[in-house]
Amino acid sequence: MKTYPIALELTVWMDLGLNQYEVTIDEVSKISIKRTDDVLRTRELSGNEVSTLIAAIESLRVPVSEEPKEAGAKPSASYELIVESAHFSLEFNWEDMDLKGVSAKAFASVAALTAVVESLDLAH
Repeated sequence: MKTYPIALELTVWMDLGLNQYEVTIDEVSKISIKRTDDVLRTRELSGNEVSTLIAAIESLRVPVSEEPKEAGAKPSASYELIVESAHFSLEFNWEDMDLKGVSAKAFASVAALTAVVESLDLAH
């Protein structure tokens, strides 16, 4: 099956800086990995990696959650995930605290796609 090209960008802000993953799914699929704006490496993705990414993208659900009740708790990581193609554009923003407690289930699909993208960083 030939799909439209898909662009995916995941940015993770942490205390020690940021990690950024740029993925292109097309005839030649690639990932580019940056740490605080320095490109560390770019490589082509295997067919299995592309299939895993597409399955995770297809399973994305819009997270509808409640505001956290804990006041004053600070997140240790913040995330932004953007997935775009010819027929859709999705943007998700969340913090590691959203993955715990009552909201955890709402963010399961975006957390799963994040885990797939981060796993592509073989030196991570």
